[in-house]
Amino acid sequence: MRGIEAALAVWREVRAGKFASESLRRAGQAMSTGDMVLASSLVYGALRRQSLWRNIYGRFLRHPRSGLSRRVEDALCIGTAGVLGLRNFAPGALVSGLVQAVKERGDVQGAGLVNAVLRRVVREGASILHTIERSEDLPDRALASGLPSWVAEAWANSWGGEADGLFAMTRIRPYASFRVSSRADRRELVAAATTKGIRCWPSPLLHDGIRVAGTLFPKDFPGYDEGLVTPQTESSMMVGLALRSLHPGGPVLDMCSGRGVKSGHLLDLMPEVPLECVELSPARVAAARRELLRTGWGDGDGPVVHVGDALEFVPTRAPSCILLDAPCSGSGTWNRHPEGKWRLTPEKLDSLAGLQVKLLKKALSLLAPGGIVVYSTCSLMKDENENVIAQVLSQDPTLRECMLPFAWGCLRRGQPSGTYVLPELPWLDGFYIAAIMKDWRGTR
Repeated sequence: MRGIEAALAVWREVRAGKFASESLRRAGQAMSTGDMVLASSLVYGALRRQSLWRNIYGRFLRHPRSGLSRRVEDALCIGTAGVLGLRNFAPGALVSGLVQAVKERGDVQGAGLVNAVLRRVVREGASILHTIERSEDLPDRALASGLPSWVAEAWANSWGGEADGLFAMTRIRPYASFRVSSRADRRELVAAATTKGIRCWPSPLLHDGIRVAGTLFPKDFPGYDEGLVTPQTESSMMVGLALRSLHPGGPVLDMCSGRGVKSGHLLDLMPEVPLECVELSPARVAAARRELLRTGWGDGDGPVVHVGDALEFVPTRAPSCILLDAPCSGSGTWNRHPEGKWRLTPEKLDSLAGLQVKLLKKALSLLAPGGIVVYSTCSLMKDENENVIAQVLSQDPTLRECMLPFAWGCLRRGQPSGTYVLPELPWLDGFYIAAIMKDWRGTR
């Protein structure tokens, strides 16, 4: 399958609700490396600033964009992103390939429209892009950053003077990072990877992290099959480190444990601590069990992983510490998973915030006095972070926030509570972490 055809096929799947990474991985099985690189570059380039590309090619349409067929609109969006974003592919060849792909689907008129519009993008698009990227108006800054306009407005209001920096961070290309098992030697793994031609080095932030200069299929990194390394962003690793630093002793519950990546990290950090996990999705629980088996925790030595609703769950042991990595918008990971930003709406954000409050209250209800909940999201939206913490704290005088004992430069204090990890490096996603203790003295 050629790269351009694959990009269009993947784009259709993403539009239908699939994740780009999964669709590209499947498509890559039938493509050469070069075609896979092209397809991936086109898809992610188009997704990251989809509203910008639509704005630009829309200027060359005689009629409203709503009248376009999905096939033509897909070709125009991918084509505009490729023409203005790719550095090592001839614009003329890309336009011809997209025109041919639409024509082969039997849409000769649509192919003509794609050809006419994209030829104008080749001639005039760079000037329009330059004007938008230099503009100081918020709508243009949203376009240039690849943000839905309502998200850009929310960030401008909640982040104030730091909003411009945050907008710039949305343009950073994400790279791979790995967490090293306590059973492995980080230096030896880096040396083995370097021998294979993988450019990587130890993380200067985290003692168990490795940074890669680019993206990488996890199985290609030495030690993956043996469970010695796990793909995980450094921000995600900080969540486990925060819990360990505040752990008061006793059993730990991982609520909303997902695919088990953070669960595995907790086991590596605190192998003697009893850990119990609960996750609503059976598919994610199955993935978590496979992950724990891969990393050496699946033969009776690891945690019990339950399928169930965290809001109704009753743990086998009363936890002294709970990790609540709450379902969220994923806005801190949009560099890595750009399709998520176009699926989020203000209404969905409100719904997520309501669920997060319920989950946090449930977690706190399971704790004995002196217990701690570490609340985290991979979100940069205040509604999912400080507002959730503030609402819960205001309703229970026995609760108080615990400060995180870290001073990394990528951290920013939330207002008024919690700590943000800013996505200012390719190995960092945007995260929020807050710790709440149930006062051992009881009601004041």
